[in-house]
Amino acid sequence: MKRWVGWALLGVGILIGVAGTRIGGGVRLGSPLPAPERRDRPCEPGSPGTAIIVIYGQSNAANFGSQRYQARHAVDNFDPASGKCFAAVDPLLGADSIGGHVGTRLGDLLIESGRYQRVVIATASKGGASIEALNTTHVRRLDKLIAQLKTAGLQPTHILFQQGETDAQLATTTEEYVSQVHRLVGRIRAAGIAAPFFVSQSTRCGRDTPVNVAAIRKAQLLAVDAALDIRRGPDTDAIGNEGRDARDGCHMNGIGTLANAALWAAFIQP
Repeated sequence: MKRWVGWALLGVGILIGVAGTRIGGGVRLGSPLPAPERRDRPCEPGSPGTAIIVIYGQSNAANFGSQRYQARHAVDNFDPASGKCFAAVDPLLGADSIGGHVGTRLGDLLIESGRYQRVVIATASKGGASIEALNTTHVRRLDKLIAQLKTAGLQPTHILFQQGETDAQLATTTEEYVSQVHRLVGRIRAAGIAAPFFVSQSTRCGRDTPVNVAAIRKAQLLAVDAALDIRRGPDTDAIGNEGRDARDGCHMNGIGTLANAALWAAFIQP
């Protein structure tokens, strides 16, 4: 684990430094792009060589990347609307917006690492959502996703939670944030999902430092809980301006999306 973490972090530094030279198969967003062609794939139950990853959170866990990407390996995108699987291509079905998604690149990295032969990405992320909104206004998106996965016979192996940029700009306290994370995980456990739940440290959005960053970053560490199997995830605030969309300093460009995927990959093991 430590060796892989070190390799991934070194890789992030290299990726940011080369300004995009390793981004293959990506399509930059400029003028509006048509929806990609979706290729059906069988939604087979998970095998020992399969990772079934649920991704939930706000925009940097949704389709807000400035560059689209098509997976090169056996990466599937589970669609909560139809209950079907498709070859993973951005924008991923289940999350909002029309750009790139960290999950598509993450799937390729996990297969290239040799740890998995197949990766299924299922996402219900909503841009701009606070932790409270993800527990109330938008939580039905997650409920539907979980129900459809169960119907398809797909048991999640990992749950990745990347959120906090909105709360860093609000007055959410450390205690409130921790309570909301535990409430969300309690809901997932009550639905019969036992997969480990990873919480990233994510607060960076824009070039200014929001007033509530310290409280939210502290909360994202304190939310870790052995009884609920809540684990620490990556620090995505480490992705600097080189990895962010120059238009807003918040959402990921192609380099940032790949760096984000590499950071997450360091925490995902069979």
